[in-house]
Amino acid sequence: MPHISLSLYPGRSRAEIEMMCRNLQQCLVQTAGWKPDDISVSVEGISAEAFAAKVKSKMQNETIVISSDYIR
Repeated sequence: MPHISLSLYPGRSRAEIEMMCRNLQQCLVQTAGWKPDDISVSVEGISAEAFAAKVKSKMQNETIVISSDYIR
């Protein structure tokens, strides 16, 4: 049911990415009570030069709850 989309700079190993995704999934399991099988997580690697513009365009229909120095 819920889906998490993670955008980050390329260069992380497959193991690091899988660990991040499992931890994000586990956070929703613990805080919202969903089953792990109900939660999907996707990852997109975006170059540093294109990061802010691409992420902002992807989030046009979303509400930013926590902002960062890169996305305001």
